[in-house]
Amino acid sequence: MLAEAGSRWGILRRMTRDRSKSQSLLVAGALLLLATGHGVAQQTKASATPPAMGGPPATDGPSSTAAADIANFFSQVGNRIYEYCIFELSQEQLEVQHALVEAYIKQGATSALARQLAIKQIRPPELSEECKQLKNQTKVPSTTSVATPWLVTTRKHEVSLPLPKVTAKEFTPAVPLSEKHVLPQWDCAPGVNYVTIQHRGYERKLTDGEICSPFEDVVRNVPDALRSFRLGYTITTGRLFVVADDPQHNGMTIAWAISGREACRNNPDPDCLAARAIGPLPPGEYAFATDKDNRVSWGPKTKRLVAGIYLTRLWNKDKFSAAQTAAMMARGNIAIHVRLKGEMSEACLALEPNGWAYVSSLIGDGRATGVNVYLDEPHPQVADKPPVVRASSFSLSALFKQ
Repeated sequence: MLAEAGSRWGILRRMTRDRSKSQSLLVAGALLLLATGHGVAQQTKASATPPAMGGPPATDGPSSTAAADIANFFSQVGNRIYEYCIFELSQEQLEVQHALVEAYIKQGATSALARQLAIKQIRPPELSEECKQLKNQTKVPSTTSVATPWLVTTRKHEVSLPLPKVTAKEFTPAVPLSEKHVLPQWDCAPGVNYVTIQHRGYERKLTDGEICSPFEDVVRNVPDALRSFRLGYTITTGRLFVVADDPQHNGMTIAWAISGREACRNNPDPDCLAARAIGPLPPGEYAFATDKDNRVSWGPKTKRLVAGIYLTRLWNKDKFSAAQTAAMMARGNIAIHVRLKGEMSEACLALEPNGWAYVSSLIGDGRATGVNVYLDEPHPQVADKPPVVRASSFSLSALFKQ
């Protein structure tokens, strides 16, 4: 029995390799469950009495109604599998993993130990409760406003695998940024050990495989009474908040998000804002996709769910040169998404897992109708201090332990 369940879960894991094929495979998986005598307890609008989990095998074969009910269940749960359970490291995490190996060897670690540390440190978060429920096939998870949705696993030979070639031109900013440094509030705290990696031509400090001073996964729910509002984001602090006509809710914090990479992380410097592939998103008004049902969709390049946002109006033009303005208007691929360990952000809003789960639900439900991006904090009287994580247990001496 356990072997069969493990096998079926393995099938679902392999489905994530190709999302386009997985939707039809999910239906096939439903029929597999039914054929082995394992239904799934799920109340649907189409049927009030679907097959129960763990029920006895059908003696005369599954009825067409039962098969349809379970196929319907898998069709509905398919997106939840992708939302709550992702099974591969992202491209950036793989690049960081390789860079960590090189950095650890330079610090004096053996090649084998460097690989072990890199694999251990760029690790997935623990399974979310929703993913555990899907894996154990106990019940379908209810929709929650806050979750820990992402699971990423690594293969044994990942670190030794060659990475796709990336041209320097692809990541060369439109303006020189060699003399810029990470802002002090995002740098490693005094006394924290770190190693410096090279990533796409830029330096990045990592401690225990994580970027220095990430945001805590703070989430504050928007009152249910506020049914429609815009999201506000402050580049200098990373704060995501409510923009509403109601003064009682206007400016209230929702979560925190990183925008920009390396020296340009949450840096409103005009050169950073104009820098492709490294700068934070420019200030202005942004819209979601016109199709409400597709505002949160699968990003094939990022291999995760994202909410694309589109710049409709650039603000603060008086602060920028004509060249900087043109570069900002030419930037694309701006989105809101989850940030995985070791990653930063590329002109996007990268939220921690709980923050992404909640904010994506606000977007998907249509409560959040757009995004306003500000250079500086428009609500200093109610703004919270950025909840950065300054401590780290990482020790360079670990590099020399056998």
